[in-house]
Amino acid sequence: MTHEDASGYDLKQKIDRMISQFWEVGYGQLYPTLHALEGAGYISVRGEASDKGPDRKVYSITPAGQQKLTEWLRQPVQKEYVKYEILLKVFFGGQLPPADTLQRIAEFNTRSQETLALLELYDQNLQQVIHEDEDHLYFSLTVLFGKYIYQAYTAWAQEAQRRIQEYFINKKENQ
Repeated sequence: MTHEDASGYDLKQKIDRMISQFWEVGYGQLYPTLHALEGAGYISVRGEASDKGPDRKVYSITPAGQQKLTEWLRQPVQKEYVKYEILLKVFFGGQLPPADTLQRIAEFNTRSQETLALLELYDQNLQQVIHEDEDHLYFSLTVLFGKYIYQAYTAWAQEAQRRIQEYFINKKENQ
């Protein structure tokens, strides 16, 4: 909404397209948040005719909302909390045959490589338009972060697979 007014559906599409690599929002979180922001006076809502069905609600950021956003952006970043299901499964990998854990790691590596390829494409597209809008610089920095993260994921997956295989090869040789 900082760039243009949008319906909840439009916002969800933009979130999925632009920031879902590092910030996920489902409809179950989006609409209650929009309702709370409206109640606090940070956004306003208006009905707009839709040729695809009933009127849609279009949200706009208010001056108070822009001020609140600016205040939030200026606050120090809190500790980042992440959950890695792959790491939890690897942590308990001794409960399964090694082939199962190797398979989970291989799947993780494949997904990571696919995401990295997508981020490379985003980065190429942003670099072509980076001078058109200052925001493109900041968008590209989030993509760059993602690229480094997914490069690390793939490097970790390859090393983890190598170590598991090496461990069990050595274990067989020493029996």
